[in-house]
Amino acid sequence: MAVAGTAIDPPPERVVTYVREAPMPIEPVILEEKVVLGEALPTAVAVKQVPENPKYSCAIVNKQRVIVEPSSRKVIQVID
Repeated sequence: MAVAGTAIDPPPERVVTYVREAPMPIEPVILEEKVVLGEALPTAVAVKQVPENPKYSCAIVNKQRVIVEPSSRKVIQVID
């Protein structure tokens, strides 16, 4: 059982593959600040739940694909 505030496990490969292959949005989201691991995305950024795995959500920000924790919106992985 995870303790609040600890790092969440790395996402499974299926989640990474889903995020990597997701189509780019028509209206790109551009933020002035950089996307930082462990930092929450602003509420202005729409995140989408990963199908088949509600433990993860994703977004595309500054042309970077990111996996986030849905409840906190914290970035847990940036996909290259």
